[in-house]
Amino acid sequence: MLKKLLCTPLYWIVFAIVLILGRISLLCSLYLFKNPFGSPFVENIHKFLWHSIYVEAGVVLAITTCLIFASLWIRGKGFVVLKIFTVFIGVLYIVTAGIDDEIQRWMFQKFTPSFISCYINAFTDTSIAMDVFSGDAFHFILTVFLVSLFSAVVIIVTYKADLNQMAHKSFKKRQLIVLGVSLLLAIVGCTSFWWFHPLPRRQVRIKPVVYTFISELINTVDARHAPDNYREGVLALGGNPDVEYPFWKEAKNEAESIGLFKEKSFDEKPDIILFTIETLRGWVSDMRIGTACNDLPHLCKLAKNGLYFPNTHSVGAPSIEGLLGIMEGIVSHPDVVLLNNYPNTRMRALPEVLRDAGYYTEVLMGTDPRFANEIVWFNQWFDYVEYIDNSNDVDLANRFLEHYKTRPTDKPLFYHWMSRSMHVPFNLPKDMGPTPDDPAVAYRRAIAYMDSALGIILDAVEKGPRAQNTLFVLTGDHSFPTGKQAQLVEKLGKINDGRSWVSLIFNGPNINPQIETRQVSQSNIAPSVLGYLNLDVSNSYMGIDLLSRRDSLSTIEFPPVFSFEYGDMGMWEDSMTYYLSPIKGDNQALALKSYLEPLWDTTQLVDGFVHAAPVEISAERLHAKTRTMRAVSDAWRYIVYKNKLMPPKRK
Repeated sequence: MLKKLLCTPLYWIVFAIVLILGRISLLCSLYLFKNPFGSPFVENIHKFLWHSIYVEAGVVLAITTCLIFASLWIRGKGFVVLKIFTVFIGVLYIVTAGIDDEIQRWMFQKFTPSFISCYINAFTDTSIAMDVFSGDAFHFILTVFLVSLFSAVVIIVTYKADLNQMAHKSFKKRQLIVLGVSLLLAIVGCTSFWWFHPLPRRQVRIKPVVYTFISELINTVDARHAPDNYREGVLALGGNPDVEYPFWKEAKNEAESIGLFKEKSFDEKPDIILFTIETLRGWVSDMRIGTACNDLPHLCKLAKNGLYFPNTHSVGAPSIEGLLGIMEGIVSHPDVVLLNNYPNTRMRALPEVLRDAGYYTEVLMGTDPRFANEIVWFNQWFDYVEYIDNSNDVDLANRFLEHYKTRPTDKPLFYHWMSRSMHVPFNLPKDMGPTPDDPAVAYRRAIAYMDSALGIILDAVEKGPRAQNTLFVLTGDHSFPTGKQAQLVEKLGKINDGRSWVSLIFNGPNINPQIETRQVSQSNIAPSVLGYLNLDVSNSYMGIDLLSRRDSLSTIEFPPVFSFEYGDMGMWEDSMTYYLSPIKGDNQALALKSYLEPLWDTTQLVDGFVHAAPVEISAERLHAKTRTMRAVSDAWRYIVYKNKLMPPKRK
């Protein structure tokens, strides 16, 4: 029966059914099992599962319709090629769908060309790859099993089919019926994305892979032309829309400023040690909370004796996006990973400026810089780059001591120490025992371990000859959602407090201990360090100087904070939080009241904070904020595409 069926045009229905069943199995696996952090993948499965099945079935039937149409025209050996292509496209669909599901589970992102370019070398760091795998091995194995099973069925069914025999049988009427039904169902399914209870934030998550690939291509094409709202967007970002390079600040006396700095004595040039903490959740590391301060004594000491910004946000996620904000002082790209997708962007990173001023620059990390294609940028920014394979934070701290003792004696030091142990799933050295099953407990253990490593470094510097000549800067690359927060992507979008909220601390000579609760960005780090050193140099930093010695913080107007992640956007302004997901479209932003003080449930250090508070806001105000956010996105997308951050170097 089946063999006869595979020799008729109804084979294509069998092919479509196999793919649809495969996708339904993967979707059930995605939505019915808990996420890696112990909570359901989404709050309401029915809001996602059926919508996903409809649109995915539409994609499958669209593929099938194209193949049926091709089979009506092909003859002879062309059927061999068609069978090979049918197997290829069917297996490709199942494999990419499985990959997309796993990426969403772990990273809250979609499988896109930008993701591929960012993580093309992800398996170079086998320790992280194995950590992630072991953190949810059952679901990985289940996904691989389902992908392999239905790929095998596609191969077998297509191998058994006799497409050539179909062409010689008088089934033209049946062929046309099959083609017509397939086309009709394809149109209904593919368009269900827009007509079946459409919700913009849900649509971002249920997008089939082919949709996300096409969307990214369209966004790139759109960026070729200056948008109508360019002026509004640049002004909101703090730039000058009337010049060719709207964020470039030319320093007329740069050579003189650098020359004067170099002429200072060694003791007048402070060392700068920058700590970038992996997955630093700002609400957990809030040093205003007694429990947090007790758990993290060294971080607490650094904050209480320095200028502390508990409400700091990364410019985006993943880690390489946070690196962009910290080093280059700009926001991330609205749709893609800027450092990977625009590798020729002219920018002037903080360590490059410091090197021009006579600093020796070095970076130490425990994650392979090839993991997210960071190595090219590290080599450009630093005099010395070192990666310690399979390292934990204490090992990294001890390695810092070795470097610190053998540093150049004739140059001030800019040292970037990047933690490792708080990378999900928060595994620590084996001698510390197994990772706790409770993700909250595992995270608290990991952050306390990081704090002990921090203490090793701080203690060494305090006992060394440069104790009174060292500026410490500490921040996080990005945050990471808890199980409850992971469910809220439909409501809040991908870039929310759970992804962006970190901390920022400046601690050093002439910095008065103070807590500033206003919301700031990683992009403020570079201009603040240059202000602290009194260096007047040309740059395109979008942040402000938080360490200005001319004005007190109370007289500085803090600009809005902008963050992006793969088509979603967040804006933090004064005491308000705005989320726009997706950026493209006509939906309104979501407005919330920011917690500037720890008013959430601090008895649960990790899970006590979920999201900002609900707030009433007028329709006119919300419309204006939404318009501004879209203008910022459109203008920034165009500027990056046109490479308008920094003018070419003069010959």
